[in-house]
Amino acid sequence: MRTAVPGALLALALVAAGCSDGGTSKAAGTTPGCGMVPRVSVVGLLGSDIRATAGGSLRALRSKHAVATCHNTVPGRPERYVTLRAEYHPAPVQLPATSCSAGWVYAGTSDKFTPACQQAVKGHGTTQLIVRWQPYVMHVDIGRSDRSWGGDPEVALALSRAAAQQLGVRSARGDG
Repeated sequence: MRTAVPGALLALALVAAGCSDGGTSKAAGTTPGCGMVPRVSVVGLLGSDIRATAGGSLRALRSKHAVATCHNTVPGRPERYVTLRAEYHPAPVQLPATSCSAGWVYAGTSDKFTPACQQAVKGHGTTQLIVRWQPYVMHVDIGRSDRSWGGDPEVALALSRAAAQQLGVRSARGDG
């Protein structure tokens, strides 16, 4: 008599390995967005050929105040990336003191707006958004191979909102 127990045990081990939440591990081969933001949002920016690396998780951020990161890049194109970093930060936030070569812009509406730095680095465009979703601070960086970055601050704010919603931040409810 054959049983499916060995296969079931293997499946259980794989599920358990994928669901472990130590809060500090680096996991390569995760899905785009690393469970922090919808996969489709990252694929929409970078295409379907993406390598994602995660550090920590939103669950560990919420329970242990451990930083959660997700770096998504296109293999062979390091200038094309989306990086998210979420941290527990109840104190006031200081914006970077470094210059922003192309200028600071604001993303959002009068209800929720935040600064974003857009720069040209070696001919490539980058957008760095920093936003507070109390008591968390999110950093979202988007890198492009060109300077077609017009909507990137708004996209970065939407990505941060998606992560904040998963963290249960009341002010992040809705989509506006």
